[in-house]
Amino acid sequence: MLTTLKGLVLRERSVGENDKFLDILTDSAGMIEVSAKGVKKQNSKNASVSQSFCYATFCVSDSHGRYILNSAEPIRTFFELSRDLERFSLANYFAEATMYVATEEKPNNEVLRLILNSLHFLSAKNRELLLLKAIFELRLMSEIGLVPNLIGCCECMKYTAPRMQFDLKGGRLFCEDCFGARDLHDVELLDDRLLHYIRFIALTDMQRLFNLSVSKDYLQQLSAITERYLELQLDRHFQTLDFFKTVNGYNYE
Repeated sequence: MLTTLKGLVLRERSVGENDKFLDILTDSAGMIEVSAKGVKKQNSKNASVSQSFCYATFCVSDSHGRYILNSAEPIRTFFELSRDLERFSLANYFAEATMYVATEEKPNNEVLRLILNSLHFLSAKNRELLLLKAIFELRLMSEIGLVPNLIGCCECMKYTAPRMQFDLKGGRLFCEDCFGARDLHDVELLDDRLLHYIRFIALTDMQRLFNLSVSKDYLQQLSAITERYLELQLDRHFQTLDFFKTVNGYNYE
């Protein structure tokens, strides 16, 4: 049975001399693995759509959850990212994190939309890399149901204070009066500006998400907070993130 899906290739893996396996995040089937026969041949009609960061309409044969590529029509490719190692390394981090949280047969179109928009702005080169990283990390957590409780202090519901404590592990806010003598190891102190940025990323609608402008004085701190939040929530560290840091030389730990 032939099935048509829109999806983004997040990873390609060579099999033998001519074939590949493609890990594709799709709009209606979640994360799937597709066998792409003969796509490494020079005359293959599917060669261009069998590369990482190609967004396309895929026609696949589906036999009990095993997918084989029949044909595909590209919608948008992000191949230009491979010519910029810094941006390409960040794109691979986005892909690895997305693959870790995505599941088969459970589509999440907002996650697909998030990574497509993130790749778009990476390619456009009109957003700071650390800003895109921060937006992606925190919003990915929000879209998979791990959105932090940012409405106000979880004890007294105070909306803001000169300093708010963000419990990264519990995903909660405390004001200074309510936090008390707690373990500060997984807590970040937020001033009004940082709290505004974090609330905007986690809670605003997707259409406005990438309009966020962050002062350069706050970029590294914001990026460090969203990174720690993702890693604590997932209990996972990604090697592609280490490579991104090595390439661009950022050190904000």
